[in-house]
Amino acid sequence: MPEGNRTEKREFVRFLIAIPLKYAKMGIKVINDSSVCNISARGLGLIAAEELPVSSPIDVCLKIPDNGQEIPLEAEVVWSKPLGASKHIYGLSLKNAQIKPIPLVLRTIQSRL
Repeated sequence: MPEGNRTEKREFVRFLIAIPLKYAKMGIKVINDSSVCNISARGLGLIAAEELPVSSPIDVCLKIPDNGQEIPLEAEVVWSKPLGASKHIYGLSLKNAQIKPIPLVLRTIQSRL
């Protein structure tokens, strides 16, 4: 249900789970470690200390905890908001890809048991 004047724009179910990842701004070789706070078929919630401008393209690489599999993806920052004093949460839209989040979520949960 929408809150206030906000309209829900999500097309896919979003799963709240932490999955480690690495990301880099497109064209920049600096790789940052971070984590996903939620995942869907077409998007990710990224927690990061650095500021990423809306509309900026970034490369992300999910690292699945059960076997270390890395899943490289291209994404774009679609929104951001502060998370405490030194971090931000970013909504990322996946470019040219659709992932299957349920197996990734289940594998992540299984690796923690």
